[in-house]
Amino acid sequence: MDDIVRSQCRLPRELNEWLIERAKQEARSKNAQLVVELRTRRAELEDEAVCKGCASDAPPASPTSRQEEVSEGD
Repeated sequence: MDDIVRSQCRLPRELNEWLIERAKQEARSKNAQLVVELRTRRAELEDEAVCKGCASDAPPASPTSRQEEVSEGD
């Protein structure tokens, strides 16, 4: 259990009630449900970061017709 850290946190009452309800639905303890929820959110954020990284590898978009008109007029 060296990779487990004991933590105490304060939750707004409505989040605590939501977490308890989710834990009951999933047949987990509140603590286990909290871990699942946090891991899920972390995975979502990591996926978003990867997607943003892919978007930056894409070639730049072509200029709009208005931008072309301005460039030609210079």
